[in-house]
Amino acid sequence: MEFGNGIHEKKEGITEMKKWSKKKKGVVIAAGVALLGLAGIYGYQVSVYQNHFLPGTRINELDCGKMTAKEAEDAYRKETETYQLTLTFRGDESETIAGKDFDYTYQDDGEIESFLKKQNPFLWMKYWFEQSEYELKRGIVYDEDKLEKKLNNLSHLSEESQEAPVDAKIVYKEDQFVVKKEKQGTTIDTDALGKAVEQALKEGEETLDVEQADGYVKPAVTKDSELLAKQKKQLNELANVQVTYELPEGEKVLNGNTVKKWLNLDKDGNYSLDQDKMNAKIKKYVKKLAEEVDTLGKERPFHTTSGLDVTVTGGNYGWKIDQKAEIKILKKNIKNQQQVTRKPEYSQEELYTDNHGLGDTYIEVNLTEQHLYYYKKGKVVLDTPFVSGRMTKDRFTPPGVYFLTYKQKDRILRGRPNASGQPSYQSHVNYWMPFNGGIGLHDASWRSSFGGKIYIYSGSHGCINLPGKKAAKIYEMINKETPIVCVYNNGYKLHG
Repeated sequence: MEFGNGIHEKKEGITEMKKWSKKKKGVVIAAGVALLGLAGIYGYQVSVYQNHFLPGTRINELDCGKMTAKEAEDAYRKETETYQLTLTFRGDESETIAGKDFDYTYQDDGEIESFLKKQNPFLWMKYWFEQSEYELKRGIVYDEDKLEKKLNNLSHLSEESQEAPVDAKIVYKEDQFVVKKEKQGTTIDTDALGKAVEQALKEGEETLDVEQADGYVKPAVTKDSELLAKQKKQLNELANVQVTYELPEGEKVLNGNTVKKWLNLDKDGNYSLDQDKMNAKIKKYVKKLAEEVDTLGKERPFHTTSGLDVTVTGGNYGWKIDQKAEIKILKKNIKNQQQVTRKPEYSQEELYTDNHGLGDTYIEVNLTEQHLYYYKKGKVVLDTPFVSGRMTKDRFTPPGVYFLTYKQKDRILRGRPNASGQPSYQSHVNYWMPFNGGIGLHDASWRSSFGGKIYIYSGSHGCINLPGKKAAKIYEMINKETPIVCVYNNGYKLHG
C-alpha cells in the first residue's frame, strides 16, 4: 500500500510541473508581445518627434508641444496679431499700444526650425514630466515710424501733461539754509523710452514700467549732492556772521539776514555764493553806511549865542568812514564768519556825540556878528569882537566846523607870492592858531578896532584877527579837542 501510494504521488508531481512550465511559457510570450508593443509605440513617438516639438515645449511662453515647426510658426504669428504692450506711468496710470497699429508681427527666418533640430526625439518620454523652453531672439518686425507716431500720441507724452523735474536746491528756512529735496516730475526721456519699448517688443513683454525702465528725465542735482552739502555748510556759516557797529547815533547790526540778500538767488529759489557779487554788495553796503554816518562837510544844525537856529556847512570836523579800509575789514569779518562789535574804520572822527557833535566845549566864530564866543562846559568863558576875511571870492572866511591844526607863538604870516615872487604881505603875530589851511586865529596888533562891518571891505585875507590880549587867552585855552565853528547867521554875500 505504501509503495503504491508513492508511485501515485510521483505521477501527480510530474503533472504539476508540466502545467507550470506551460503557464510560464505563456507569460514569457505575453511579455514579449507587450515589449514589442511598447517598442513599437516608443519608435512611433520617436518618429513623430522627429518633426514635432516634444511635449512641454514652450517658445516665448507659447505652448508649442506636439506642433511642427510650421504649426509653431503659425501659432506664434497668430499670437502676435493680438499683441498689446501696456505702459505704466507714475501715479498708477497706464496706456496701451496695440501691435496691429504699428504692424507688429512675426516673420520666420528659420529660428523656430532651429529649435526643433536641437531637441532629442529619443527623450520624448522625459518631456511628459519636464518642460523645454526657447526664446526667440529675432523674427519680430514692426513699422518703426508708425510705432514712433503711436508713442508720441500717448497722452503722457503730450507737452501739457509733462512736468519738468526740479533739482534739489538750497533754500533759506527757519533762519538757516537747508537742502530741499529734488522733485522727479513727469517729463519723458523719449530716447530712453524708445529703447525700452524696443526691447519689450523684441521679448514679447506685455507690460513696461516706464519708471523702472528709466524712461523719465531725472533731476540733474539730488539731495545727496556733495556740492550742495558743501554749499549749505558755507552758506550757514555766512548766515552766522554778525557785525554790530557802534555808531554815533547808536548801534547798527549787520547779520545773516542781510548777508543772505547778498547771495545769488535764481528764479527757482536756489541760493549760491558768487564772490564777485558778494564783494559788490559789501562795497555798496559800506558806501550806504558812510552816507548815514559821515558828517564831514555836511550840514550841521547850530544854535548861535544870539539865539538863532542855523545850519553850518563845510569844514574838516566830522565823522568820515574810510570806505576802503572798512570794506577790507568787513570782507574779513564775513570770510571768517565772525561775530564782532566794533566801530567802523574812520579816517576822521568827531570828538563828541552831544550838541550835534560839538559837545559843551567849542568856539563860535560868528562871521555875521563878527564876534567870537569860547564855550567851556556849556558856558561862555571868553568873548571878543574880531575882523574876518574881506568879503571877496579870494579873501572871505569860509563857514564850517574845524579842528585846530596846531598852535604856535611868534610866527610871521606870509601871503601868496605876487608877480615879483615876493609875498603879497608879511605880518608878525604872537599867537598863531590855524584851523583851515592858511586860515587861523591870531592877534592883529596893526588893527585899532574890531567887529562891526570892517570885514566887508577891509577884512583880512581869511584869518580871524583878534585883539592881542584876547588872542593870548584863547591861545592858552584852545587845544585840538576844541571844535571851531565858523558861522554866518543868514548866509553871506561876496563883493567881487
